[in-house]
Amino acid sequence: MRSLRAGVLAIAAGMTLVSCANAVAVRWATYDPALRARIDAAIATKACPSLQKLLDSAKQTSGEHGRATGYRNDNLVAFIEEAQAKAGCP
Repeated sequence: MRSLRAGVLAIAAGMTLVSCANAVAVRWATYDPALRARIDAAIATKACPSLQKLLDSAKQTSGEHGRATGYRNDNLVAFIEEAQAKAGCP
């Protein structure tokens, strides 16, 4: 129960770190439901290496995601880049 509570708090904190505009622009329904939670947890803990891996993956899979859903990962990339900046990542 303690780890669940910590996870929920980390996600809530992460959500306050990035602007609503980029988060709203991301079409979350076209992604794995766990992706948002992974990003939010990385933001909350300022896990720069994790954010970089997520960014690299979003960039690498943008074309494929675009072909499958009609939407490239541009908004997701912008969301992660903003998260990195607010987390103080290099």
